[in-house]
Amino acid sequence: MHGGIKIYAGAPAAARHYVEADRGRADDYYLTEGTGVARRFTATAGRVTELAPLTGDSYETWVAGRDPETGEPRGQLRGDEHAVRFAEVVVNGPKTWSLAAALHPEIARAYEAAQDRAAGQIIAWLSQHATTRVGPRGGQVQVPLEVLEAATVRHYTSRAEDPHWHLHLQLLSRVFAAGKWRGLHTVGIRDFLGAINGIGHAAMACDPELNAAFAAHGYRKGATGEIQEVADYAGPFSARHAQIARNVDRYEREWTAAHPGESPGPGLRGSWDARAWADGRPDKVTAQPGVRLEARWRAELFALGYRDPVGPVDLAPSPIGALDREQAVDRVLARLAAGRSAWNAADIRGEAERLIAAEGVVADAAVRIELAEDLTARAMDHCMPLLDRDGVPEHIRAWTSRTVLDVETDLTTRLAARAVPDTGPAVPVERAAPAGRLDVGQAAAVVALSGDRPLVVVEGAAGAGKTTTLAATRGLLEARGRRLVVVTPHAQGGQGGRR
Repeated sequence: MHGGIKIYAGAPAAARHYVEADRGRADDYYLTEGTGVARRFTATAGRVTELAPLTGDSYETWVAGRDPETGEPRGQLRGDEHAVRFAEVVVNGPKTWSLAAALHPEIARAYEAAQDRAAGQIIAWLSQHATTRVGPRGGQVQVPLEVLEAATVRHYTSRAEDPHWHLHLQLLSRVFAAGKWRGLHTVGIRDFLGAINGIGHAAMACDPELNAAFAAHGYRKGATGEIQEVADYAGPFSARHAQIARNVDRYEREWTAAHPGESPGPGLRGSWDARAWADGRPDKVTAQPGVRLEARWRAELFALGYRDPVGPVDLAPSPIGALDREQAVDRVLARLAAGRSAWNAADIRGEAERLIAAEGVVADAAVRIELAEDLTARAMDHCMPLLDRDGVPEHIRAWTSRTVLDVETDLTTRLAARAVPDTGPAVPVERAAPAGRLDVGQAAAVVALSGDRPLVVVEGAAGAGKTTTLAATRGLLEARGRRLVVVTPHAQGGQGGRR
């Protein structure tokens, strides 16, 4: 797993359409009527329980923030178009795993089971770390969840209709905490993405059942996790399916132009699929309506030169005991420092999980989780806080390392040596903090930034209000006929760490 988080806001009916129709038409070869649209889970303090599956109607009710059995609202619900319904991540592995699943039903079953276990581990972790906010605006505090609900929707193909086994894991925005149903703190969930992706990736990469299925069919994983025997065919295969998708799109455009106001039926779409597979390569693949999708995929791979490996291979996983935990901690912190100057415990957990997977560990979930938690705790012991106060929310990136601080001290010293002492009149702090919008530190920063000094260095940890400070600085400068220009490696000026 390496994707982002989608925050879905909008109509529940549109969300239903999203899970029922947001897939390649080839998924219809796999999806079975009557089994429900989604699987539903509830989690409390790390314990995950599966509930009755959601049908189309009950899924729509669930997304709307109502109890799918009774229809009762879960707390005070928003009904506008900006109401957040769920946060979603996609649970999947490398492309070559889907190709192997398409070739071998045993691998497909093991892969699906591994994805289910990965989703369960993510839900369990979030039920222990996600929060909601309680209190009046401006005085809210983070409180832990008592109940977190989630759903999973399985798809098998990409939009280009090539093999793409993946789960849509949706975290319901309505959570139970402090005695009633409230809204999930989605900003915190976004800041936990490192742990979410790391746990999901390692849960599948280290899964004994999935790795045994790969080895039984002669497949070996490389350093990146890709299956070596299939890796050379992943790119050409995807390119071929992109061509097929373009063919279908062309047929649909041509038919729609010739039949204005009409919609193509499933039979016609099926004939387009078969025609699209043959179009451009009639000498090698001639697909017929009703032919199972696996047969088409296998024919395409063999046309590209793929052949099944001969015989099983030894699994030969790396033993957990061989991992030097202190060296692993140093590597985790070095990787974090290479990408940012501040982090949270979730970022550390994600890096620890990815390191474990890269080491080739194959172990039961409980054993791997114990190792990941131990590495995370050890790494936290090596970190230094950036915010010297109690009650800092867990999702805030308020930790760093001595190495990062030493580098920043050196940079600050070099910059300060270039500065020219300020000799101009000072701007009163009160003028920089209208209506109490800024605290004393933020107001002092505004005064410095809006002055005439050729160089000003201002530091602030994640959550210190850098974006708010810049906004106030801009207002003060614009009132004087001046302009503020901000350059940042992130989409927002103050997000993501120290500046």
